[in-house]
Amino acid sequence: MYVTDTHAFLWFVWKDKKLSHKALEIFRACDKGKEIVVIPSVALLECMYVCEKRREEFKFKEIMQKIQGTFNYQIYPLDEEVILKCQNIRLIKEMHDLIIVGTAKLLGAVLITKDAEIVASGIVETVW
Repeated sequence: MYVTDTHAFLWFVWKDKKLSHKALEIFRACDKGKEIVVIPSVALLECMYVCEKRREEFKFKEIMQKIQGTFNYQIYPLDEEVILKCQNIRLIKEMHDLIIVGTAKLLGAVLITKDAEIVASGIVETVW
């Protein structure tokens, strides 16, 4: 099981060359039903924000269509368990990243991210 950060998921959906080969393989495996990728609700909200900011609201509809009706992409809520998992994480300064890391830690999942602060923290296993 994997958790994705916002940029990794956006770059996959948009076929952006910034996405690493390994991350691309994971998302493709998820598309084929061979992996599960969890999308923290805060990451999905960030996706919506980025799409609106770029005036590409239709892109967010593409994102939602991609994950609706599949068991391999799962949206994970910001709930009490995630909040409590975030409570003692001091090395991640940005709140959205903290929630994403907290979600990965709670689920014992590998986090798909390029974020240098998250990778350097060693709080969760990461892949890029």
